[in-house]
Amino acid sequence: MKTNKKKFIEDILSKMSLEQKVGQCVVIGTSGSMITNDVKEAITRYHCGGVRLSCFARCFGYFSDDKAVKMKMPADFVPSMQKVVKQGISHWVSPEQYAATLNELRQLAAERKPGIPLHMVLDQEGDTSKDMSRGGVVQFPSSMGLACTNDLQLTYDATVCVAKQLKASGMDMIHSPVVDVNINPNNPEIARRAFSDDKEVVAEHAIAMVKAFKDNKIIAAAKHFPGRGDSATDAHHACPSLPVDLKRLHDVELYPYKRLIEAGLDSIMIAHCIYPAIDDQISSVSRKVVTDLLRNEMGFEGIITTDSMTMGALISTFGTAEACARALEAGSDIILMKAENLWRGEMFYTIQKWVEDGRIDAGELDDKIRRILSIKYDYGMFDNMGIVDASKASEPYFDRVVLETAERAAQKSIMVCKDELKALPLDKSKKVLLINQQNSIKTPNDGYDHPALFQEIMEKEWPTLQTFEVGFGLDQNEDARVTAFAEAGGYDLILCTNWYDRSEKPHTYVKTLIDKGLPVVLITNEPYCIGTGGLLPSAKTVVLNMNLTPTGLDMTRRVLFGETKPQGQWPLTNYDPMGLKK
Repeated sequence: MKTNKKKFIEDILSKMSLEQKVGQCVVIGTSGSMITNDVKEAITRYHCGGVRLSCFARCFGYFSDDKAVKMKMPADFVPSMQKVVKQGISHWVSPEQYAATLNELRQLAAERKPGIPLHMVLDQEGDTSKDMSRGGVVQFPSSMGLACTNDLQLTYDATVCVAKQLKASGMDMIHSPVVDVNINPNNPEIARRAFSDDKEVVAEHAIAMVKAFKDNKIIAAAKHFPGRGDSATDAHHACPSLPVDLKRLHDVELYPYKRLIEAGLDSIMIAHCIYPAIDDQISSVSRKVVTDLLRNEMGFEGIITTDSMTMGALISTFGTAEACARALEAGSDIILMKAENLWRGEMFYTIQKWVEDGRIDAGELDDKIRRILSIKYDYGMFDNMGIVDASKASEPYFDRVVLETAERAAQKSIMVCKDELKALPLDKSKKVLLINQQNSIKTPNDGYDHPALFQEIMEKEWPTLQTFEVGFGLDQNEDARVTAFAEAGGYDLILCTNWYDRSEKPHTYVKTLIDKGLPVVLITNEPYCIGTGGLLPSAKTVVLNMNLTPTGLDMTRRVLFGETKPQGQWPLTNYDPMGLKK
């Protein structure tokens, strides 16, 4: 768009009503594969500025409403619509159909006056953290899996591939990279989502990732500021506290942000956490954290967004609507409101009242809009209102460079930590049991990626392999059954997947079988031992692959059968239970 940027933005700003300004500061969540009336209302009635996509589920229901402080709304409040549907996996649509659906939402926004494009945002961190997985999208390792490659160019290349796929489907922004320095091995929430426990490794890989996104017109939002790496609490369910002094915060947690700001980072996401050295308030509603530290002291001029405002760290302290207003008052530019219920209307109403009452400064609100419009301008969203050619949505999925990059990343993010059983490569003449977790975390359940994929690719060339399938998360009765089955079978080897994701409690059967002395080959995507989940150092043979994706699972098969040599390197500096750091 060739025009005077400042004049363009000021012209739009001068035509905006208060409702439109408030709307631009909100990203609403939408789940599933179809457009529902509550989403249309958020665009046309509330003028929302962006949409956070969760296409794998029918409705966002990660947290329960009963955790939130209930707010009593005034008599003039008119509730919003809400999505009231059964939970489950959303119906399958092709990448082209989904891109066309997003185009419809963009067209609705284009018809608003003044015409301000929506931005589409999602998570696509790699491994189990992914919002887009349908139709053969090429997936990549977790952040720590990329650090395992010890190859900054590969981190850049892999991120370019992710960005190209997102852009073709109509995405504009990603809530990545995770720049938490994961110095607490017991962190249940961050773990391998971080690049490392070494601040230099985190900073270097994050800079490479942000550059790749920026080069391909995807806005990167680094998270979770000021830092969530030293925590043993998941902020999705409770409020963590990081009781360290300012010197430690600046030396460790804030270090990657300082490097990224110098490198031209455009957006930062605020954590839901308490940092007593700065403030006794939760960081996302703390002006001392958001404005005084990030905006003023560190000089960040880009977009500041909250994390999901439905997380347990906040909703048990404030009413959800009040928490959203407080976050804008604290200095954030964008509220991430993923809930698809009546909280949405309460939020818009409350924010508007806070502006009218002067609790949110009207001049600061205009500055927020300027930053939002500016980044949409810089990233070309005003060109055709962001509408893409939906017929080309899946083309990058089959691009030779994308596929080859995924293979390189997979080979360099897998390692055999030890093989005291001398089990590898696997001998198909032996009696072997595969105990396989269903990989059901955000899996589309299509022909490219489904919960039993690892079982399928292992059994395909091993007719005598016995498989016992279990759910992803803990089921004590199931754990007892599989333990009894394994003990009674007289197996020469037992291949045990011990996949970990923060959304599920880990199984116990893997540790039980190891403790009983059975010949377990442990296969995991998690380098930390988190309870009974992830990597258990007591296992005699361990394969670590932080890449629970179709490409990663096939690479696991190839390593187990000796078809490929693993090239991963231990990615952690301060946690090394098996002495693997070179």
